[in-house]
Parts: sequence; C-alpha cells; structure tokens
Amino acid sequence: MTNDKKKEQSLSESFSELEGIAEEFERGEADLEKGVPKFKRGLELARRLKKRLGEIENEIKEIKDEFKDLEEEQQPSGDEPKSEGDDSEQIPF
Repeated sequence: MTNDKKKEQSLSESFSELEGIAEEFERGEADLEKGVPKFKRGLELARRLKKRLGEIENEIKEIKDEFKDLEEEQQPSGDEPKSEGDDSEQIPF
C-alpha cells in the first residue's frame, strides 16, 4: 500500500485494520520480527484515528453552534425538555 493510499483510507477502513492488528497480537500470531512493523503501523493508525475523530468532534460542535438558535426556538426558555412518559409535572395545589 502506498503512502497516498494510506491517506485515502476511510475512518472505517483504518479502524478495521487497527482492529485486525490488535487481534493478531492478542492471539499471539505475530512473530517478533514481523510484529515490530505491525506494532508501528498500529500506532500510526491509532494516531490518525484519534486526530480524525477530534476533527469530527470539532465539526459537530461547530455545526451545533451554528444551529443553536433553532434549538432555542424549539424550547421555551427556562423549561427543561420533557421525555415521553414523564409524569413529573407538578400539580399546582
């Protein structure tokens, strides 16, 4: 796999590859000589996944902030959203 191909690998593909490497080590199937490069690859994948997940988290926060006004319009200020079947409404007597 070329470096360009590694960069194009999707989040799901990277996670699957990392999972496969971890399973190999857990089963004790990786020999010492082949294990070092696989261990390094696993750490590279983990780093890339952590970075990308952080980026996605930031994107989600930005989107939520952008549409925060919609959330405020849907709920009267000061009222907590009630879940279905919530019978905790206070009776005024």
